[in-house]
Parts: sequence; structure tokens; C-alpha cells
Amino acid sequence: MGLFPEAKRDDELEDAVGTPGISRRVAFEEDDEYWFGHIETEAGMTSGWHHHGEMTTFGHVLGGDLWVEFGPGGKQRIDVKPGEYFRIPAGVVHREGTSAAGPGSAVLGRVGGGQPVFPVEGPDPE
Repeated sequence: MGLFPEAKRDDELEDAVGTPGISRRVAFEEDDEYWFGHIETEAGMTSGWHHHGEMTTFGHVLGGDLWVEFGPGGKQRIDVKPGEYFRIPAGVVHREGTSAAGPGSAVLGRVGGGQPVFPVEGPDPE
């Protein structure tokens, strides 16, 4: 990380570690502080269950109807439309998806330390 402001074009972003079904590209990251990038999904996609360790995720949906399932048995859900923002607290086991109507995209920021994605077998137990 430099000591001066930086700018990157979309075509300069690099592929990032993620979960199946989601294309993640990173613009800026510092292992122990933050991650900032872009995600794209196909229509009707559902990711695997995962959490983001010590990182809190903040997002802004650019396109598509996205949803996030979480909680005991994965029975809680939020739906997020283009133009809306969302937050996923650190350590929350969840999965996300896109409606069958079309692909989705969002800008994401993660704040906190450590690895950004931890795949798990399923939701929190009921």
C-alpha cells in the first residue's frame, strides 16, 4: 500500500478468493485491515455457506436482486435491491444468491483483520 491516493479502472481489478457461484475481484486490500472490491453473480445463483471471520462486510447493490440467508438453520433472510446497502457482521455464517430474473453485481468493502472468506458445511444449527 502506498502513501498516496490511488485509482483503479474496473479492468485493473484482480480475481479474489471466494465461494463457488460468485466472481470476486479486488481493488484494494490490506490483510489486517480491509478488503474492497466488486462481485458478480449469475442469475439464480446460490453461494455456499461461509463467513468472513473477523471482517464486517458492507455492500451496495449495483444490479440484480440479491438475498442473504443466515441465522439458525439458515431460516432468516434479507432481500437487497439495486441502490440499497447491506451489512453482514463479522463471523455471521451466511450464503447469498441472486433471483432467477437476472445476474447480480455489488461493490463490497470488508473491515477487520485476517482471511476474508471461510467456507463452512452449512448454516448455524437450529
